[in-house]
Amino acid sequence: MSFSDIFSYNQIIDTLRNEIDNERLPHAILFTEKEGYGAYNIAMSTIQYLYCRDRQNGDSCGICPSCNKIQKLIHPDIHFIFPTAISVKINKDKKPAVDDFLPLWRELAMSNPYFSEHELYEYFGFENRLSVIGVAEAEEIIKHENLTSFEGRYKVIFVMFPERMNTEASNKLLKSIEEPDAGTYFIFISQNKQKIIPTILSRCRIVDIPPLNADLLAEQLVKRFNISEHEAKFRAGYAGGSYGIAAKLIHDESNGNDNFITFTSMLNLAASKDLVKLLETGEQLATSGKEAQKKFCIDALEIIRKLYIASLGMNNISYIPLNEKKTYEALTQKIKKDFYQGCYNLLNSSIDYIERNVNPKFIFCDFCNKLYYYM
Repeated sequence: MSFSDIFSYNQIIDTLRNEIDNERLPHAILFTEKEGYGAYNIAMSTIQYLYCRDRQNGDSCGICPSCNKIQKLIHPDIHFIFPTAISVKINKDKKPAVDDFLPLWRELAMSNPYFSEHELYEYFGFENRLSVIGVAEAEEIIKHENLTSFEGRYKVIFVMFPERMNTEASNKLLKSIEEPDAGTYFIFISQNKQKIIPTILSRCRIVDIPPLNADLLAEQLVKRFNISEHEAKFRAGYAGGSYGIAAKLIHDESNGNDNFITFTSMLNLAASKDLVKLLETGEQLATSGKEAQKKFCIDALEIIRKLYIASLGMNNISYIPLNEKKTYEALTQKIKKDFYQGCYNLLNSSIDYIERNVNPKFIFCDFCNKLYYYM
């Protein structure tokens, strides 16, 4: 079975395969997407077709040795690069090399090909560390580029989340990306294209992955999670065409969403003017890992979006689950209209401060004080 059987965007896939057939595939391709759109599957489908020795009816055969190795993520000429940091799962005192994470990478990518950046870090056990693609990873890329291919055909450098590449690493790779060796291809997947430096962007063919059709997504959710058609359509509408977000929503509702409980509790504390308990909650958030802190802010942004839409009476597009409806209705009665913009800006500023390694105690103390003030 090829990767495109799981998640297919026919026009994009057909264009790329036609370029492979005519030996015109760009040497550097950047797939951009919003979380969970399926860029990984499209990229792997393209790579599998490139290597397949028995292409049939415009698709890879799925059973030849090359296809088999690619599906298991063990092809010797495909080199995976992703952000790294000190990990509790690798159990090292210093930052491990990319190769140390490959077993975890294979587990995650094969079990959940729609994973987000946060899910990658969580699976790798980065906890209180912000991960980067640094000079060590750039040197690893150059090393792989200079190696002779094991199977004598192509080499692929597959870079996940190039927006995490620091400036020094980016500059080190510019020549390799612009003028790679013959038969060498760079494949990038980004969920935040705006953070990639322009000199990298200018050297890539950019392929924007669209959201999945809502009806098709609902159909996939019914098959995968054995839920009703009505529930699947609700999830698909909320997810905005993202299989990954829809799947995460189903998981969170089954296992409890801690960030929803925490943030709505903070809003209630601010509304009741209990600054002391609000600051205590902020202190608890400050002790969590940096990626967990970012995830809290991202989830809180979505809660604010739902609250704002609900406050306008547009319940048909708020996509609020039934088990959360009363909480949202109660909060909309307490929140003033001018609160939403201030809180939205506050959350985005907090994300920026977290990424810049500002002391989390300062971030969440300021967050709680301003949340109290805005309310």
